[in-house]
Amino acid sequence: MKKLVGALLVVMSITACQSKTEQTGNTVPSEAFGYTLNNSENINTVKKAIDAGVTSDSAVFVAIYADSAAVYDNMTKQTIFDNMKMASTLKSKGITMKLEKINDIWETISFKADNRDYSDYVNVYFDASFIKGTQKLTTRINAVFAFKNGKIVTEWDTYDTAPLAELLK
Repeated sequence: MKKLVGALLVVMSITACQSKTEQTGNTVPSEAFGYTLNNSENINTVKKAIDAGVTSDSAVFVAIYADSAAVYDNMTKQTIFDNMKMASTLKSKGITMKLEKINDIWETISFKADNRDYSDYVNVYFDASFIKGTQKLTTRINAVFAFKNGKIVTEWDTYDTAPLAELLK
């Protein structure tokens, strides 16, 4: 009898400590407002936008951004053309930009469009270096891209401007 009770205790302990791996289906909680993806066409478009920004490729910008797209560069509203001019200005001062690494990127898709009529957003955190001569300074950039009909309609960039200011001295 002691062996039976001992064996039952061992089996119960093992069962209680195991993580549940059973599928419960694709039910969505009623509080959910959307879902996230780690791979999508919009994510690929954002990667193209980052590369175009680093290389100042205006043809790619024109192809992937809506004509009326706005870029909020550290809260300063710009058109994509103003944003491209900023990259040209840096180049004219001998500063180049290099994408070091994409740290995290995902797309959030809402079940219902927000007050701007957007439901698809891509969030990205990446490290970029600004290089002038032998100086190389790196900063982390957080960018959020809103999409409508497969085009980027709004971009919000947030980053520390100190590395750029240092190189512009």
